[in-house]
Amino acid sequence: MRRIDLGELLQKYFWIVPAIVIIICATFSAKAVNYYVSGKVLGPSDKPPKVPRTANAKGPAKTKATKSKDSGPLAKRNMFCHECEPVEPVASDAPAPADGSVPATSLPLELVATNVGSKPDYSFATIRNTSSNKAGAYELGQQIPDAGEVTAIRGKYVDFRNKSNRRLERINLMAKKAPKAKPKPVAAKGASKTRGARAELMSLVDESVNKVDDSTYEIDRKLVDKITSNPALVARGARVVPSIKNGKTVGFKLYAIRPSSVFAKIGLMNGDTLHSINNFELTSLDKGLEIYTKVREASNLSVNVTRRGKQMTLKYRIK
Repeated sequence: MRRIDLGELLQKYFWIVPAIVIIICATFSAKAVNYYVSGKVLGPSDKPPKVPRTANAKGPAKTKATKSKDSGPLAKRNMFCHECEPVEPVASDAPAPADGSVPATSLPLELVATNVGSKPDYSFATIRNTSSNKAGAYELGQQIPDAGEVTAIRGKYVDFRNKSNRRLERINLMAKKAPKAKPKPVAAKGASKTRGARAELMSLVDESVNKVDDSTYEIDRKLVDKITSNPALVARGARVVPSIKNGKTVGFKLYAIRPSSVFAKIGLMNGDTLHSINNFELTSLDKGLEIYTKVREASNLSVNVTRRGKQMTLKYRIK
């Protein structure tokens, strides 16, 4: 499969960089993995499709009958009795193949992306509840709200134990979505609700972020929980591009930071390049997502930044 260019990916889908602090982990990660998977799983093949040569303009082209290797129609038709109805196949009691043995869930859950780490504990999946439109990242053993415990994370699916019936069920990455009903004309009400949620968030930011000095900040964990439950609220607060030297990614550069955003409140400035979080280097998508799983529950974060050509460290204490 074609590997998507990192710069192209970040410019189009903002949520890639896992957390500057735990707050920003949740924000960047959900959008990142979404496009990351679309590039790896859905991306076009490196080999272009073969284009058949056009027929000669002289007269209609003669088409050859194609032979099909599909034995389905022959098996369904009784060749010794053309008037007989096709025989319905008898259900087999044999166990289904291992890959398809787990039934798909009927719950309103959508698998946005999976990140399969080098160890099971490093793997996690981004799952969205299509009813509430809330997304979150879940590891093995964690509970999906109103669903159940995650039991397996693979490249294209996630299995969980449905807590209502104790049945093992599956969320497939490529599951077909049911056609959506036409929404009722409540755009004005929805926009008003979104503005209200953002106003509530900014009020919480003012209460929850305390600047100790120019490089140290204290953050109330209730703000972390608020943004983790709805990362889209802060997604437009800044933009990010990879910082590349000698063809390698050495960090991520922030720009277009809004003065009222969470990014500005925690001391980040336009032009800042983030290199590492708690000594974990931000050098690739895979590395970034792995860092996210390791630092999102941390109480102290140390972020190495280059600002106006000078190295500095920003420190955050999550209370």
